[in-house]
Amino acid sequence: MSGFLTPSAIADPRLLATKTGEPFQPVRLYYSIPSRPYVSQRLGKLGCLVPQKRGWDWLYRAEATALTFGRPHRELPPDVADVVLGELRLPRSGGMTLQARSLKRAIEGARFFGPILGPKVVLRRGRVINRWFAGSEVDAGLPALDRRLDQNVTVIDPEVGARRMEEEWKGVHVSNFAEAEVVARRNLDRRIARREDVPPVEDFPLCPEEETPEYRDLEATLNFRLVRCLQRWQGKDVTLTEVIVQLVEQGFMEGKLP
Repeated sequence: MSGFLTPSAIADPRLLATKTGEPFQPVRLYYSIPSRPYVSQRLGKLGCLVPQKRGWDWLYRAEATALTFGRPHRELPPDVADVVLGELRLPRSGGMTLQARSLKRAIEGARFFGPILGPKVVLRRGRVINRWFAGSEVDAGLPALDRRLDQNVTVIDPEVGARRMEEEWKGVHVSNFAEAEVVARRNLDRRIARREDVPPVEDFPLCPEEETPEYRDLEATLNFRLVRCLQRWQGKDVTLTEVIVQLVEQGFMEGKLP
């Protein structure tokens, strides 16, 4: 993502960033699990995990030091081993969550824990705050900003999107790919004109059946939102739809996201 997360954006003294160098942006991933003992058995021996009530804290030590976030491990302060990269929890309501303070940590966390947990643990949903924060907003402490993940949440219903697409194509007849492309572009232009965008706190479904071992779909989903946040931080009044169109036209699809 270096093409969009420019040094000037990260070095901006107004921007609240993590100790590992990414913009502070709380995110939570939701998993279904076969059982709590299954997860505990798989994770219990990792040196980068510290047991906590109903789960673990994921620290930047032991196995996790092979990962790179906003800044290389060698450039970080001596106390980097105590940096909490994320919180793995087994809530009473069931399942498992991974909460992190940056989108990069969430992506790398999914990739790191995926092979360890195996295919029985499935990533189902994500929740993200669709904005960056200024350092001046941290007066009440970082936990207060973390709690915004559970305030004024908009839960995205995939059925709504499917019904909207059906409506857009209702009565449309195309005989070849070129005609279909024209209709699709017309529908997209309408969405742009309507200024369709993401809500401030978004809870959205993921597509486990389409996910790759590298979590490319998760990476794309979060990176689109990250680029939107960057451009808005730079003063550009863009929507997520406009960002996606921009990135697709620049060729950042099929594993070529910034």
